[in-house]
Formats: sequence, C-alpha cells, structure tokens
Amino acid sequence: MINLNIEFSDNTLRILRLDKAKNILSKDEISLSFSLSDETILRKNKSELIHEFEDVIYEVLKKDTDSQNDLAGLTAGILIGTEQTFLNVTPVDFDEDNSSVSSHIIWELSNYFPDTYKDFNVRYYRLKNNRVSENIDDTLLIAINKKKLEFIKTLCDSSEIKIKNIEIDHIVIEKCLKEKYPEDIIGKTVLVIGIKKGRVDFSLLSDGEIRYYDYANLSGSNLKYLVVSQLKLLNSLLFNIENIFIYGDDSNNDLKNFLKEQFENTGVFDINYERDSEDTTFAPLYGLALKNV
Repeated sequence: MINLNIEFSDNTLRILRLDKAKNILSKDEISLSFSLSDETILRKNKSELIHEFEDVIYEVLKKDTDSQNDLAGLTAGILIGTEQTFLNVTPVDFDEDNSSVSSHIIWELSNYFPDTYKDFNVRYYRLKNNRVSENIDDTLLIAINKKKLEFIKTLCDSSEIKIKNIEIDHIVIEKCLKEKYPEDIIGKTVLVIGIKKGRVDFSLLSDGEIRYYDYANLSGSNLKYLVVSQLKLLNSLLFNIENIFIYGDDSNNDLKNFLKEQFENTGVFDINYERDSEDTTFAPLYGLALKNV
C-alpha cells in the first residue's frame, strides 16, 4: 500500500510518499494555477481546475507505477495550511456536559462569522494548560469552510483518490519532531515557529503535546519583533522554553541566527525532515505521512 500524502500550500501542491520503514520514496512540488486561499475559486466552474489537478497527479505518480491502472483506488492523507483555516484559542469549562461544550465552541465561531458559521466543519483541541482555573481549559478551535473541503474531495475523486484524513500543517508538525528530534522534544518544553507568506504560527509543545497556540500576520510587521514578543509573553506565563524549532520559508536563516544570539541557552533548530536537507517546507507533510504509516 502506497503511503501517499498531498499538501495544498497557497498555489503549490506538494506530494510525498513513504514506505513502511518511513523512508521517503518520492517528493514533488508543483505550481498550480489556483490556490485554496482564494475563496473565489469555490464559486467558479471548477472543470478546468479538476483537469489540471488530474494531470498533475498522474504525471507525478506515473513515475512510480507500471501503468495508469495502478493509480486507481489510491488512498491519501491531505494537508492544508493554517492560512486556509480559522484558528482561535478560547477558554472552555469542561465541567459542563458535551452538548454545552459544543454549544460554546459554536457560539465562539459565530462571533467571527455571524452569517456563515454553519458553513464550517469544526473541531477542537484541549490545550491542558488550565491557566484560568482547574476546570477551565484553553481550547484551540479549528474551523474549515465546508465548501473548501468539498472542493478538495472533488479534486481527489476525479483522480480516484480516497481521502484518508485531512490535517492542518502546524498541528501535525509534532509527528516530525518526535521522529527526528526525540532527545530535544521528550520531557521538554519547546516553541515551534511556522513561517509562511504573510503569516507566522506559534505553538508550544510540552513533552510533545500542544499546550499553547497563537499566530500573527506579517504584513508590515517585523518577524524578529513578533517572535521576541511571543517569547516574552510565554516567559511571563511561566513557560520555560528549552528549544525552538523553525520550519517553512527558506529565508528563516536570519531569524535562526538572531535567536541563537539572543537566547544563548536555548537550542534553535530548523525542522529538517531528512538527513542533510536544508529544505524545511516538507516537514509538515512528512509529519502527516508518519501519522499515516
């Protein structure tokens, strides 16, 4: 069984395959004429986009198969970026019953999307930091437009690909960290920084589990300033950060060197998904692939 994983990142499609031993069989990066971040594509005739996706998938996968028939019936994990979702952290009282918790989550979403909140697929993660009280827990709300999910399914159906799961890049990155940096993750508190075009995501992992999340828009903002501000905030919340991991935009070397100078006792790492690689952009997709091994 092929461990196939596909990432939609802006107008870039990344495809990664692993074998059962977690070795990378192939990786590809292709430019598309469209981006899932563009909400207007969900309202247009999609036939040309469907054919484009079919051609790309076939051209990539036929290199590893003997015939076109081998491409039929594939299962794939799908990865989308945080910039294509709605993420927010809200305190939730988990002493209440499940129905009340769900109602609170939906109410929170409706504050941001009063007219369209029903158009979202919603899930949430307890961050288990209990900063407010023992019973009230910070909760990461993740909402994805159902039309976007339907569009992804339409694309995959056209190529006879069955979707195994759909995950968010910044959420599955911890799988990559646990695989490649176990000695720097297990039993420690680390900050993960994901850099993208116009956006930076922050999460705090304690012993490999997410305890904090935030993000910031980069338009007109200084990346170094945003990162230092996050570090100061986390320190004020009494989180002792032992290591910092960075992935995403290849231009993060300046940030990495800056952090090494500013925080001499903190390890600063690029999240490399394979040995001797300087490219960190496939790290989240590798994390998803590990989840689907």
